[in-house]
Amino acid sequence: METKKEGDSRKETAEPMEVVVNSKRKAEFEPEEYEEEEEYDEEYEEEEDEWEESEKPDILQAPEWDVDSFDGVEYYSSPDVQLSTLSDEEEAIHDYNIIKRQLIDSKGFYADTNLKHIYHYKGICPMSMDVMAYPDRTFRDYWEEMVHVCLERHNQDKDPKVEFVEIVRGHYRGGPRSKSYITFMAREKPDGPLVVYQAKAMVTLDTKRHPILCRPTPPRPNP
Repeated sequence: METKKEGDSRKETAEPMEVVVNSKRKAEFEPEEYEEEEEYDEEYEEEEDEWEESEKPDILQAPEWDVDSFDGVEYYSSPDVQLSTLSDEEEAIHDYNIIKRQLIDSKGFYADTNLKHIYHYKGICPMSMDVMAYPDRTFRDYWEEMVHVCLERHNQDKDPKVEFVEIVRGHYRGGPRSKSYITFMAREKPDGPLVVYQAKAMVTLDTKRHPILCRPTPPRPNP
């Protein structure tokens, strides 16, 4: 699968997710109006281009359970720029390459929030848990709901069974097949220790929620 880059920056003052689709319903989209990623280099492609044109899924098609779209993705970057001479654009691209590496290494679950998130790899953006995802729900609330969708499927199929404790952080990618990448604390039943888990979920345009994966956080790769 080829790597690619997405959209412009999102800030914590973002508007609620229902602003998309003419504001007619509370669709589970990106907090601001979703835009297709804008390429700053021809190496970056739209997220939908993960598939060949003939293989693209129907917009309402449920994702395959327990399949990670980051499997096999390898990092490559544009040539490095000198930190001492960075223009705003060069700094944005420099930070983008770092963020891109972090997201590939973590398979979407970690990116340094202190860097400039001007360009978004695959449109994935870290969101504050206190930002309003809906008029009546924060991202913390929204992600708790999505984690429970993933845990329900996980506990049907796998052992050990897991119960939710709390959200640690989350990343979000908007669009008609929006994705959440959620890191959370869990307890493995019946009386296991606290374990850091990951959940990935999708909401399709018909507002149906789909689990993609749920697993213990894998060890960080060596730099």
